[in-house]
Amino acid sequence: MFGRTAKSQPIDPRVLHLITVTALVTAITVAVLAPVAHFYYRYQFIKGSAVTEAGLDAHAISQIIGRNPQMWQFETLRIDEILSGSQHSQTWQVTDISGDLVTEVGVTALPTPVIRAVVPIFDAGIQAGQLVVSRSLRAELLKSLGVFVLSSLMGFVIFAAIRTLPLGILRRAIDHAAFLASHDPLTNLPNRSLFNDWLTNAIADADRHKTSLAVLCLDLDRFKDVNDILGHASGDELLKQVALRLKGVLQGKDFLARLGGDEFALVQVSVDQPTGAAELANQIITRLAKPFNLDGSETVIGSSVGITIFEGDGSVGALDLLQQADLALYRAKDDCRGSFQFFAEEMNQQLLARKKLEADLKRAIVSDELELNFQPQIDLTTNTVIGVEALLRWNHPTEGRIPPDQFIYLAEETGLILPIGEWVIQKACRHAHDWPELKFAINVSPVQFRQGDLVQTIRNALEAEQIDPTRLEIEITEGILLHNTDETIAILTELKAMGVRIAMDDFGTGYSSLNYLRRFDFDKIKIDRSFISGLGNSTEADCIIQAVIDLGASLGMTSNAEGVETVEQARILKDRGCEEVQGYYFGKPMTSQDIQELLLDQEWIQVEAEDARKAAHDSDVRHLAVSKTGSEQS
Repeated sequence: MFGRTAKSQPIDPRVLHLITVTALVTAITVAVLAPVAHFYYRYQFIKGSAVTEAGLDAHAISQIIGRNPQMWQFETLRIDEILSGSQHSQTWQVTDISGDLVTEVGVTALPTPVIRAVVPIFDAGIQAGQLVVSRSLRAELLKSLGVFVLSSLMGFVIFAAIRTLPLGILRRAIDHAAFLASHDPLTNLPNRSLFNDWLTNAIADADRHKTSLAVLCLDLDRFKDVNDILGHASGDELLKQVALRLKGVLQGKDFLARLGGDEFALVQVSVDQPTGAAELANQIITRLAKPFNLDGSETVIGSSVGITIFEGDGSVGALDLLQQADLALYRAKDDCRGSFQFFAEEMNQQLLARKKLEADLKRAIVSDELELNFQPQIDLTTNTVIGVEALLRWNHPTEGRIPPDQFIYLAEETGLILPIGEWVIQKACRHAHDWPELKFAINVSPVQFRQGDLVQTIRNALEAEQIDPTRLEIEITEGILLHNTDETIAILTELKAMGVRIAMDDFGTGYSSLNYLRRFDFDKIKIDRSFISGLGNSTEADCIIQAVIDLGASLGMTSNAEGVETVEQARILKDRGCEEVQGYYFGKPMTSQDIQELLLDQEWIQVEAEDARKAAHDSDVRHLAVSKTGSEQS
């Protein structure tokens, strides 16, 4: 059943009519034109030859008349001698000026049709009579009828050929186009469109007979690694081999399709459920777990399967079942790759919640529900605020404050991160006027590197607000550099050429941090909060933090520790050479106005400290003077 094709598409009646008319006109033309042309040219030839012969004979008779103008009518023997070359089926008649017959040679009763040529006979320039040549066209007509029979047969053959061959070619072209439209050209499996049609019919049958069926969705684990490491040609070969293995597990009326990428779907019918679906899923997982040979390279992948069961109650359609199986697939991938998962209603509730969140997020962009908070960054040497990190917040009208980790991932998956990211950049640059002495950092999503015009967006925002690019710091995670590394580094290089600073965020939580530090000259390394939480209590955390700080110092990069929540953590970090910190101990994310007030408080504290220092100095001077005076008096 995996190779079942779509129904053959009917030929457009207008095309069929055009081909039929063309074939008919061509056949009639061939059937009629050949005999007509034959008869016409034979007619013209016979007529021309008759006129020519008549002219020559009339000239010879004129000579006889010239020698005996009075009695030439009685020289029939000599005239007959001139006309003795008459042909079969031809008659020669000579008449005088009065129209009386002088002599007649040839067949007296010619078979019709007959053609006549009349040539005058002259005596010294005066017409003395005329010569009439009559020839039968019966033989030529019969020949033309023979040609008509042959040309009609040829016309019929031509009609059949034109009517049949183009239709056959057109039919094959239409069937091929229908196959391409309904099948995946790589694996020759049905595609999503044909799968949906077939599943719709299967649901109708199951609903009518009150039976059940199972829909299984699966995709390949580590397929992207195959494409990235071995190339897309190997990825295509892997898909072909996967399709062959999947065909091997099908039975009876099971239907297999490739939905796109590395995702496949199956419909299992006429089997007890859910037992049958579970057994089929296990077979699939087992078969696809075996090594694949890709151009001599042994490759091991795996697969995860999502299953949903239709109970024959007509409550859901094809798209609903496919969506349910897809949700179960994602649950299987999240829980444990290389396993299968049945759809549960709670997954549907999660999907509805996700859709609602997506709709609310779209509304939030245009309804001004998003805002920026700023977390202070502290210089441990001076204990002063030297910068802020812009953090996105969403004030939902009914749900209240929604944390970024609950909607940023959704924004990235749906592409909403592009307008959101552009808004963040513009808003942060606008707020930068509130505290002109501070630098400010903005987090950038990998999607903005892949799909957005990040460099131009940043340049436009800086120019619009007339902000010095050296105040701006772009924070990226290692995930941005995992794919399209060369293109990403080119973008970072262009930003740095503008004067923008680049920081690596969450350093140490990925797999290739040191490699990226070697490939690009970052300005700052941000130590992830997961290491700071164990500072002073974990030898491993202490060693890692010290190594990162030393690494940053040796490469000329500023080190920043996130998540500092106690004075002890700040003291240890300062002692170990860390230059910047941020965290709840120094300040939670706050509004731009709160940052202004914080800076004013900082200035006031510094003034009070300076006044206290001066007062202490003056007191010491006075005390020294008093002591000196008392000593002199003594």
